[in-house]
Amino acid sequence: MSDVVIDVKNVTIRFNMASEKIDNLKEYFVKLVKRELLFQEFLAVKDASFQVHKGEIVGIGGLAHCGMHSLGKVCFGALKPEEGSVTVEDGTIIDSPAIAMKKRVGYVSKDRDVESLCLNASIEDNISIAGMSEFAINNFLILKNREKKYVNHQIEELSIKCAGRDQSVSQLSGGNKQKVVFGKWIGCGSEILILDCPTRGVDIGVKQAMYQLMVRLKNEGKSILMISEELPELIGMSDRILIMKNGEVSAEFERSETLSDAQIIEYMI
Repeated sequence: MSDVVIDVKNVTIRFNMASEKIDNLKEYFVKLVKRELLFQEFLAVKDASFQVHKGEIVGIGGLAHCGMHSLGKVCFGALKPEEGSVTVEDGTIIDSPAIAMKKRVGYVSKDRDVESLCLNASIEDNISIAGMSEFAINNFLILKNREKKYVNHQIEELSIKCAGRDQSVSQLSGGNKQKVVFGKWIGCGSEILILDCPTRGVDIGVKQAMYQLMVRLKNEGKSILMISEELPELIGMSDRILIMKNGEVSAEFERSETLSDAQIIEYMI
């Protein structure tokens, strides 16, 4: 494959963290206000570079706090790196979610209920929010019949179990909530999907459906960057696997029938 759709170059993310552990929240804020709290620089991601090609599933794995979740946010423009850049096929730099969406990049967050869904809103509102260009005139005048058809298509296509498109997302199971998130990005025609722990908190049936959907999207020429904490998921779904350790990409593996958990874990710890 030669068509590069995401090009991540030398991305570095720095955070400032308290250098002392304070369990009491009141004490923490008192010290913070009095400027008595000392901070030290923490590199969440250090000089990360990789590419994703058209029709490819690239998996990123590692231990907790290895930097992979932050890197996923950078690729969607939700987190700005101190150094480096993320560009798409036409050379556009992705430095905000608005630009990412214009370039047909979708993002499924690990923290689904907080970052990917509005729980108090309906299924219709959650699915349609990213696809106004599909049923609204100049992204302003919403044509309700088109919106209804648009949302119903995603509900049927993804087999979302619900009482109707007006049902509150908060009333759905974890698996059906995740399907709503997928529907939001698939419906608006995303060509690149960044999936952070896409099967987290769903039952085995929905997990299988998610895998089948990812394979279908890949076969349609879509590109997927999958961040996962599950080694079987990484090995089973990825064309290539990047392993991160202490904020750096420590190893890369091609799809192989002989690839084992032990080979990967060696580069994680």
